[in-house]
Amino acid sequence: MSDQEPGLVARVKGRLPQPDVWLARLERARRSIPLLDTAVETVERDAEIGGGILAGALAYRLFLFFLPFAFLLVSVLGLVSQTTGATPREISRDVGLVALVTNEVAATADGHYSVWVFVVSLVVLAYATRVLFRSVLIVHALAWERSAAAAKTRWRPFRLFGLALMVELALAILLGAVRGHSFVDDVLALAGFVVLSAANWLCISLLLPHASATWTDLIPGAVFFGVGLLIVNTFNLYILGRLQEQRTSTYGTLGAAAAVLLSLLLIGRLIVGSAVVNATLFDRRARADAAEEAIG
Repeated sequence: MSDQEPGLVARVKGRLPQPDVWLARLERARRSIPLLDTAVETVERDAEIGGGILAGALAYRLFLFFLPFAFLLVSVLGLVSQTTGATPREISRDVGLVALVTNEVAATADGHYSVWVFVVSLVVLAYATRVLFRSVLIVHALAWERSAAAAKTRWRPFRLFGLALMVELALAILLGAVRGHSFVDDVLALAGFVVLSAANWLCISLLLPHASATWTDLIPGAVFFGVGLLIVNTFNLYILGRLQEQRTSTYGTLGAAAAVLLSLLLIGRLIVGSAVVNATLFDRRARADAAEEAIG
């Protein structure tokens, strides 16, 4: 805690009137409220590794991932539309994929779906997945060890990461597919999405740098990611998606791009936050255990 206080002190002195008074109150509160102390330490760790900048970098990598994924999905939906008579845009909406990216790609495709588009999208998607995996590796290495030295891309973790990523996307689609049927279905779908997304992210976290932490040490970050992703998806489904449909004629492609990037930035924030939460809690437990051993 003492190593991280100067950053907090500097920000408090720069933003609050009578900073010394507020700092004294904050220190007393941190000593008496462990949860507050944990929260402050988490914020400080996030600031130390540049969490906001990392989230922005992840948002860019996620955009590079979703663009070929959208083309791939639209090409598949184009084949489905030949038998169903519906357009890819209508199908994506029906399965709950409001498609901040996919809707734009479907509209641009204008009924032209080629096998070559599918093949090229698949190749580009594989490359974009590798770039995204490398970025997430670096984020976790910085969060846990404050160094990117442990971020080494290996073939097996990369394959499992790609598989887990597809599972996460499938969960998001399923969430949209069952929503709106009934209140009970919505509640069960939301609960199931949080649990399954958290479990899936827990599996992903085990593939990434996590010091000597066990899988149980990674549960808090997984829960944080699962709940946060539910909020982001709900925001996409009920707010950004509708705004995109209503305002496309007003703001055009720039409005759609802004909506996409906002959503991806929030997801990037979740990825960084889950790593920082786990690393902070693990370090605190390690310090507490060391203090108990010293006393004993």
